[in-house]
Amino acid sequence: MWSDDVWVVDSTPVECGRSRETVKRSDLAGRAEYGYCASHSRFFWGLRLHLVCTLQGLPIGFALTGAKADERETLLDLLAAECELLRERPRQTLIGDKNYFGRDLERELSEHGVQLLRPARKGERERPGTALFKPLRRSSNRSTRPSRDSLTSNGTEGAHPEVS
Repeated sequence: MWSDDVWVVDSTPVECGRSRETVKRSDLAGRAEYGYCASHSRFFWGLRLHLVCTLQGLPIGFALTGAKADERETLLDLLAAECELLRERPRQTLIGDKNYFGRDLERELSEHGVQLLRPARKGERERPGTALFKPLRRSSNRSTRPSRDSLTSNGTEGAHPEVS
């Protein structure tokens, strides 16, 4: 696993408190901050955990930052801090989400021999490896909720009994 030439990069919020009183009293004041998590569609007060790992889940590198830290800058700082990781792997592939964008990021990664695979952003032309991301998307015409017919009691198998 250690010699795997494909890595995955992402970040996740680490919520440290919800109430205003907690924020005021916390020892994390000054380190933790308010940020927004698009994947959870919410604001949070805390930190952000950035992780680079193999496809099997073996951690390669991590960073704990304030909630507002830019994922792209953190990734570059993380790889710079562990520069020997990339020296040993001249053709590394890194898979990230749409937040890992920008010419500067791509240029710096390519200087280190890293190819970044990520889905295209809205309005962006198709990127290399786009076909890899298509099977991961859920079909929009499939409902995860039970149908109205399955919730009515009509004597069919699996129907819910009426409560009187």
